[in-house]
Amino acid sequence: MAQTKVSDGVAMLVARHAATDGCKVGMNAINEVKKISNADPSEGIWNKGDKFTVPAKELLDQAVFVAMVNGNKAPAIAVDLEGGTSKVLYISTLKKNVIEYEEDGDTYAIKKQADGSNVPAHYAGEAIGGTPLRKEIMSKATVGDIIEALAGRTFEVTDIMGPYKTSRLKAKFNAVGERDGYEVIGLRNTSIPVFEEVKS
Repeated sequence: MAQTKVSDGVAMLVARHAATDGCKVGMNAINEVKKISNADPSEGIWNKGDKFTVPAKELLDQAVFVAMVNGNKAPAIAVDLEGGTSKVLYISTLKKNVIEYEEDGDTYAIKKQADGSNVPAHYAGEAIGGTPLRKEIMSKATVGDIIEALAGRTFEVTDIMGPYKTSRLKAKFNAVGERDGYEVIGLRNTSIPVFEEVKS
């Protein structure tokens, strides 16, 4: 005989989660997850020594896309590494900076230096004011300008900085359901890949 209802335990778990803000249940949940790409979580993870060439300008329309990551638009370029593996180069990865956090009693706070000031944000090549590539990226007016500037050039991950403890964020919503900032709900480790151009 076919099962006609879920167990009390399953129903209790669903009801408990359904009480949280923004939770979708039943067909609403199924329809929501149908919109989520089944992306390989390793496709955007970079390792020291990874080397790739961004597709030439005339091929960019076949390699550029805008993904949705945690509800935010994330422009990216699909690239082939030497050796044949393909990865996703999110433009935000080239501009990445990390603000370190630490536990402060029952809360989380930005990590402090000995003089009480905040530890400065970490970014690729911070000791020298940024790598040449990061300086170039940050000088561009739009993400489109960045993508066009990268076309046809070869890059290598020369270092992985960190890991650093940074915040895990959860979106806050106001009474009418609009996003209203974020709250820190925990800490996580994150690293910064350092990309440098390979000159031929």
